[in-house]
Amino acid sequence: MTTHDRANQLIHNHVVGAAAAAAIPLPLADLVAVTAIQLSLVRKLGRLYGADVGVDAAGAIGIGLFGALLPRVVASGLKILPGIGTIGGGLAQCALSGATTWALAQSVRNRLVSGALDPETRAHDDVSRSLARAERLRRRGVLSEEEYLRTRDELLSAL
Repeated sequence: MTTHDRANQLIHNHVVGAAAAAAIPLPLADLVAVTAIQLSLVRKLGRLYGADVGVDAAGAIGIGLFGALLPRVVASGLKILPGIGTIGGGLAQCALSGATTWALAQSVRNRLVSGALDPETRAHDDVSRSLARAERLRRRGVLSEEEYLRTRDELLSAL
């Protein structure tokens, strides 16, 4: 199974979990459960792609607001409809919690895949910057041609 396939499975499981957690009838318990599922998803995606994705308190609050509170507000708005509003609001909350979890996962995965947090891409960028720095030092006369070539060869062999 490829990394992409494992990520899709991970995302699917967490979307289903978030939708189910949104159905918890206890006030605030559903919000906490959906937020916990989304935080777990972000961390697991990071591990899958080899990046350490830590979420601080502000990030957790942001995820909670986006992923759990937004569906709650929309669902509450639907409850003003007589009769079907309560059922529709509950179903909407489940669907929207799943949808926001999916959107969060896609955003995080795109960021990880783009190389922004990918260790291999970061290593290539570091070597590129070091090569450029060595070239500037050679042009200024700080490094001799031999020193530059030796440094360049060492950097390229590190890849």
